[in-house]
Amino acid sequence: MRRVAWEDDRGYLRVALVRDADPDEAGPEGIPLEPPDLGEIDWKDIERELHNALVQEGLFTWTDVLAAQEALGSAACRIVRRRVAQLYKQKEREVKNGKYLYPD
Repeated sequence: MRRVAWEDDRGYLRVALVRDADPDEAGPEGIPLEPPDLGEIDWKDIERELHNALVQEGLFTWTDVLAAQEALGSAACRIVRRRVAQLYKQKEREVKNGKYLYPD
């Protein structure tokens, strides 16, 4: 088995396992290798949490951001990373329980 990558008609990069003898064009029919469905993230919740983190860091103006650049990146990464990691853990549990979360 080997990995084949392509871009779907919506602009998403996809990867699938195909047999070694299959052409690259067989990717869409292969075994999908996908990250968790990011559509399951509650983006409104992230928006609120990020807003609150920026307030707590005192980031109200561009000058504030320039003075504390690491605070901005740290807050954004911390909040989004936690949610994405939760999706990976959820997917792992569901795969172990026989449920597969591959998007259509």
